[in-house]
Amino acid sequence: MTTVVVGLDGASFELIDRWIDEGELPAIEQLVEDGVSSDLQSCVPPVTCPNWQAYATGTNPGKLGVFWWEYIDREEHDIYSTSSAENFNGTHYWNYLDGRSAVVNLPTSYPPSDIDGIHIAGGPGAEQSGYTSPAELETELQEEYDYKVHPEKLGELSVDSPDSDCIDEIYELIDNRFDIVEDLLTDGEYELIHVTVFYLNVLHHFFWDDEIVKAAWTKIDQRLERLLETDEMDRLFVMSDHGSNEIQVSFRINAWLEEQGYLETTGGIADLLYRFGLTRERVRPILANAGIEWFMRTLLPSRIQNALPDESGAVTQGAKASVIDWDASKAVASGQGPVYVLSEDETEREKITDELISKLDGLEHEGTEIVSAVPSSEVYDGPARADGPDILLRQAPGVHIEGKIGDVAPFGTPDRWRGENKETGLFIASGPDIKAGEQLGSMDITEIAPTLLHLHGQSIPQNLDDDPRVDIFQEGTAPAETDVTTARAGKIDSDQGATAHEESEVSDRLADLGYLE
Repeated sequence: MTTVVVGLDGASFELIDRWIDEGELPAIEQLVEDGVSSDLQSCVPPVTCPNWQAYATGTNPGKLGVFWWEYIDREEHDIYSTSSAENFNGTHYWNYLDGRSAVVNLPTSYPPSDIDGIHIAGGPGAEQSGYTSPAELETELQEEYDYKVHPEKLGELSVDSPDSDCIDEIYELIDNRFDIVEDLLTDGEYELIHVTVFYLNVLHHFFWDDEIVKAAWTKIDQRLERLLETDEMDRLFVMSDHGSNEIQVSFRINAWLEEQGYLETTGGIADLLYRFGLTRERVRPILANAGIEWFMRTLLPSRIQNALPDESGAVTQGAKASVIDWDASKAVASGQGPVYVLSEDETEREKITDELISKLDGLEHEGTEIVSAVPSSEVYDGPARADGPDILLRQAPGVHIEGKIGDVAPFGTPDRWRGENKETGLFIASGPDIKAGEQLGSMDITEIAPTLLHLHGQSIPQNLDDDPRVDIFQEGTAPAETDVTTARAGKIDSDQGATAHEESEVSDRLADLGYLE
């Protein structure tokens, strides 16, 4: 019995309902009619990092220890990338299964872990080498599938590049991932197969609902139809890490903090680069078009690469640390929601947290609500919560929160992305033991792991956030009639046989994609 889980980064019914109604996505329409479906609530913030790991471990960021693409170190006055598997706590649910598993293109899982089966790491944090376990699988993938982790022309992708070769590369990557899944099913060796289509959400970001995006969804639908026609697959789950919606307003939280007197900044190498006209938008497309982008990244010191400002002179992630006056600042934020209060005094930290929440919760711009604000203690649960952000901002529909620091206004119109992440993704499940044609009220991303474990006859580790959703199972079937049992959580090392990767290259990819705005 093989269960296939197809993860579609950034997928939501909000985007595709129109195409379903128009008959453009018949396989997805059939899945909804034959199975259960629901909006899927992601962890906050609704971002690839940490939500793919929240799905894979069944735990929230307070247990994972990762809260966004970056970690703001209050004690060391530094900002680090957190897209590596080594940054996360927890155990992937497939490690509790009796049979073999195949994990294909899972974001934030590089370096790949040794599992009973195969693990192919993916997402922005993965490199073009050392991405498989077992290691020899990499050569096989390259020889049989011409496998690529990332598009080669990634640096030239933008809202103004609808004719970019990178778009066709992304279409090819989608087919490539499904080709592998079909062959794995034919092998008949695996109890569970997971595959992520990551670069779908990159198309959402840059082109939202254009024909470019519709073409990607049509391709995915065609590949889902082929999966439904195979005899080797018993159940199909389709899910996402978060959803997407169109951006109307950009809210630059660090510019707002600076304007309100909570953040102080200084000059740095980015100022010098900006004066000479060296910005990400100018440098990276030139290198990409010349075919030497990745070569130049190996030559330039990471300090220079990370310091490249955008067209406004603002900087992101690691370069932010060099322009923050840490001693004079009270707070600093990441993009898309997390806000860190910097005071070491607990009483002062609580006071500033309360002040900021009172000012940010319900903040409006030109009569439109921009964000709501809550203390992270109301959202996260786990031993790592105290090291994370103090405040979480929840974006109103149509709002994109940027985390860059520089001479920019707190509010503006979107220029880098057209589509932003939102907290509601999608969930669909279909199979002989799944109810048919039923819409669930809602489902949390951390409920998928325990549900799949119960479906496969396993006890639920006690450290998981949620219980199985037994309400998705058809009456009279084994998962519906079997009692849910729990077991002590195990701990599986996530970096066995792993190779190190350069933080600067990951930051560059994230910047190319616009994640660090």
